[in-house]
Amino acid sequence: MFADLWIRLRSLVRRRIVERELADELQFHLDQSIDKHIASGMTRADAVRRARLEFGGAAGVADACRDARGVALIETVLQDIRYGLRTLRRETVFSITAILTLALGTASLATVASIGDTLLWRLPAAPHAETLVSVAAARGRAGEGPVSYPDYVAFRDRTTTLTALAAHYSTAPLFLALGGNAREVNGAVVSANYFSLLGMRPALGRFFNDDEDRVPDRDRVVVIGHDFWRSWFAASPSAIGATLTINRVPFTVVGVAPSRSPHLTPQPAELYIPAMMLRVGYRWCADALAAECTMLSMIGRLAPGRTVADAVAELPTIMPGAWRHAPIGENRGVIVREPRGLSEDDQEPRLVAMLAVASLVVLIVCCANLAGLLTARSAARQGEIAIRAALGAGPVRVIRQLVTESLLLAFAGGVCGLVLSRILVVAFARLFFAVDDEGHSLSYDFGQSSATAGAIMVTSLIAGLAFGLLPAIAAVRRSGRLTTRTTSWRSVTARWSTGRWLLASQAAVTVAMLATAALLATSARLVLQGRNYEPTHVALIRVRPRLVQYTPAQAQHYQREVIDRLRTIPSVESVTMVAMGTILSGGSTEVRIAEWPPDQRETVRYNEVGPAYFATLRTPLIAGREFDDRDGLHVQPVAIVNKVLADRLWPGGHVIGSSIIVGNVQRQVVGVVAEASVQGRTGAIEPWLFTPFWQNSGQIDSRIAVRTSGDPLIILPSIAREAHRVDPDVPIAETITLPQRLTALTRPVRVAAAFVGYTASLAMVLTAVGLYGALAFAVSRRTKEIGIRLTLGAGRAQVIGSIVWEGVAVVAAGALAGVVLAIAGARVISHLLYGSASADWMFFTGAAVAVTLVGLCASLIPASRAAAVEPVVVLRQD
Repeated sequence: MFADLWIRLRSLVRRRIVERELADELQFHLDQSIDKHIASGMTRADAVRRARLEFGGAAGVADACRDARGVALIETVLQDIRYGLRTLRRETVFSITAILTLALGTASLATVASIGDTLLWRLPAAPHAETLVSVAAARGRAGEGPVSYPDYVAFRDRTTTLTALAAHYSTAPLFLALGGNAREVNGAVVSANYFSLLGMRPALGRFFNDDEDRVPDRDRVVVIGHDFWRSWFAASPSAIGATLTINRVPFTVVGVAPSRSPHLTPQPAELYIPAMMLRVGYRWCADALAAECTMLSMIGRLAPGRTVADAVAELPTIMPGAWRHAPIGENRGVIVREPRGLSEDDQEPRLVAMLAVASLVVLIVCCANLAGLLTARSAARQGEIAIRAALGAGPVRVIRQLVTESLLLAFAGGVCGLVLSRILVVAFARLFFAVDDEGHSLSYDFGQSSATAGAIMVTSLIAGLAFGLLPAIAAVRRSGRLTTRTTSWRSVTARWSTGRWLLASQAAVTVAMLATAALLATSARLVLQGRNYEPTHVALIRVRPRLVQYTPAQAQHYQREVIDRLRTIPSVESVTMVAMGTILSGGSTEVRIAEWPPDQRETVRYNEVGPAYFATLRTPLIAGREFDDRDGLHVQPVAIVNKVLADRLWPGGHVIGSSIIVGNVQRQVVGVVAEASVQGRTGAIEPWLFTPFWQNSGQIDSRIAVRTSGDPLIILPSIAREAHRVDPDVPIAETITLPQRLTALTRPVRVAAAFVGYTASLAMVLTAVGLYGALAFAVSRRTKEIGIRLTLGAGRAQVIGSIVWEGVAVVAAGALAGVVLAIAGARVISHLLYGSASADWMFFTGAAVAVTLVGLCASLIPASRAAAVEPVVVLRQD
């Protein structure tokens, strides 16, 4: 067996030597036969003649020997490849055009594949990641939910399908002080087995001992991230044993995490503290270790021989008993799955699907365009193909040669597409995935996996087969009918007619993509422009007294001093704050009016805002007044509603002075404001209610908004500095401008706008190139017809007009169909759109006009060349 394989391999890699050996062997057998006949009494001439007759044709015998090796097919394929490479090298312009076209198409697909792999499908970068499982509480429609520390312990101690189960809170805001430097960092509160479960080994020192994860608040040890070690300690070994102050609690550094630590969220952890120090790392519960405080995620590793299905079957049987009788919306079951992807946005799966569809469509357009180019190219090679057929090449052999050339183009285009996609992925990562909406740095590994690269190459080769096979078959059929040295203009016209639907389809797809990209880009711009709010010149910071154990009274006193100081900055026009969410978001609450029965309530959006909130955002006040500093704890509780809520609760219009019950507190409505939200067009405008920040004595943390007369980026350091002067120990975080925050919040629509804009531009260029190539080919084959028409009196303008009309009519018909596609596409992406749909027709019309104009320009060049022919010269040609 191995000897046979060696012979076959040797015949491929050492072909010249094997052929020489074959010739020598055949000559040896011939000489032996000649000598035998001479020995029998024949003359040498008769012996040679008799030996050759017995031996047969030497070429035929050599071919039979080659066939016996079993590598004839491989040899012919290699021959096709060598010939194809020579042909493509000779036709440089065509080769570069085809490769670049396919590279641009495959690059878009590879980019989406890399983004989708990182966001949705990739396993954590941990050893044997296929055995990892994520365990979470089922929260009904809310999906997965966190668990408390006692819940985690119950699962950890009772499971048999998992060899280990770790708990982690990977987005812990930790305020760090070291050597005069103080800032907020992203930390992780983890159980002691977290590192070993993920296969991590310390770069320096050690990780937590099991004993350090048993007694609450006792072991104040910390493991620092590798980047933190390099930036804060200059990668010095003296970091081990150093003291860090975290949320005003001293910790001792015991280890350094490896440089490529697997992270389960997009925010890399800079510090790790033990789960028993959860009361330091989590401050939104009275007791972070209590059963009612849920913030932990769980990750486990399957036991040998166990599967995810085994864990799915077991873990619900050992969940805490309280879960079985929990209210709807709380822990009611267990969700076990593979921890794939780093997506934290519910819109991202739909976004990736939409981008994948756009990339596949543009790849199909590329294939259609290349099919047209190959058809024109094969028509120009009809003479060559006919000669090959006359010399004995069968149709299959010719088709295989032409398809091989297409596959070579596809391979080169796929490789170039993978390289180009790396540039696109890096650009997308820097533009859209560098920071979150709070200004925190994000870490996404968008590197291409080998599986992704292999899938893209396979797709590229399939595309090469798709756009190369039909033109090859058509070329062979034409060569069989070739009877003259030229092809009649009627046949060329017929072939041009059959390709019109293809160009019309490209034009339709281009219009749809162009209109979709314009809608998405406009939506992103509308959010930044604001609807009843003006985000420009607004700077944001977040003050977090909770992290340094301020009481509510201390926190409110501190925040009043900060507000007073910020008002003194010369370029500051107004200052306000919100208690919940970001500056334009909040929570929800239930309200009712006194006339309603006690059980009738309305759920509305809600936030507690400071004085001058609406003035800072430039939200129009329709009636009444704004909150001011007098709206404190010891005066009448008041509220402001937006117009939607006012119309719903008081349709008669008597709003100011009316009473509204918020929770159990009766408040007087003192103002009505316009609707200001970042709501997409698929959702109705929401009812909002606002109450004064200073009328809640329990509020501690807040986000502060500052409207400035100049660039808010320039004043941000001054804002943070004034806040630190009140108390340098209070963490100042999320120093960001409101436009930056809105830009991050609208990441899905901006990613979609950029990517669809890229594919639309590519589709438009391909449509123009395809139309130009088709018309140029048709005109070149109709030169004699045009010459005859000019001789018979047709004007050159008339010739230009007729050819241009041929091209523009095809594109215009496709553009009209594209408007229908664009309308359907707008409905599909409506969840990403903002503003009214009444102006969408402008984008549909504009896209159709733009594509038609591009078609007009692409048609003018071949039409002008056709009109420039000299009739006498043309008619003299055969």
